[in-house]
Amino acid sequence: MADDIQSLLNNEFTSAEDVINVLSAFENICLKTGDLRGVFATAYLHITRNISGAIENNEFINTKWSEEYLIRFANLYREAIINYETGQNLKIAKSWQISFDLAKENSGLIIQHLMLGINAHINHDLAIALYDVSIDPERQNKHQDHYHVNSILERATGTMKKEVMDKYAPILSRLDRATGNISDNIANFSIPKARDHAWSFAIALTLAKTDQEQNVIRKALDEQAAVLARLILVSPTRDPRLIKSVSLLKRLDNILSSFKRLFRKER
Repeated sequence: MADDIQSLLNNEFTSAEDVINVLSAFENICLKTGDLRGVFATAYLHITRNISGAIENNEFINTKWSEEYLIRFANLYREAIINYETGQNLKIAKSWQISFDLAKENSGLIIQHLMLGINAHINHDLAIALYDVSIDPERQNKHQDHYHVNSILERATGTMKKEVMDKYAPILSRLDRATGNISDNIANFSIPKARDHAWSFAIALTLAKTDQEQNVIRKALDEQAAVLARLILVSPTRDPRLIKSVSLLKRLDNILSSFKRLFRKER
């Protein structure tokens, strides 16, 4: 399967459609093999479809730039996966390394895998993506388009979370609804604020006058995202009692799913 992933993600994304098709195929591989990197892939695919739809509906001031932004952002994620698959650890942001390592261990909770991916993607990759596609000229218009993504995320986050929980932890999804959004309470993470922070870092990268200044800023991005990733790892969700309870619930859910399949066959 590693060869399949490398083959799938080896070519650079060149369009929003390309991003969606390849991410969908990667998600399917993860679901089939139990690869927990699929948790974030599912979330990211869901959001990308919504942003792509907004681009098609001409919701942005600069449609061309907004699509380039989407594509470059996705390519940074693709590059992180490829570098991990090929053992090029020095090219991987620390936050992605932490996220992928936890998935490889097949441990941690679904909400942790989701938050680790969101953290690396927004707190590390986003500023770099913005810099790469250039926030100038017409910075104000581009900032408005960047800010408009927040409203798209707001209207898509509920259905995104449901899709992730239904695919990776169905019984937890039912518990979440019954107990008042457990995952929302655990993951007190402000995506709009993180995106504002990324814009500020993109300005700093743009204003950097030397390679040394660039490297300092990029290192700061890497380190801050890594610190947040480590905080996610040691969050209350790592309590052994909670992990044991969640593992039991997952086994029960698998048993229930098996009974449902057998019942359908007998009918």
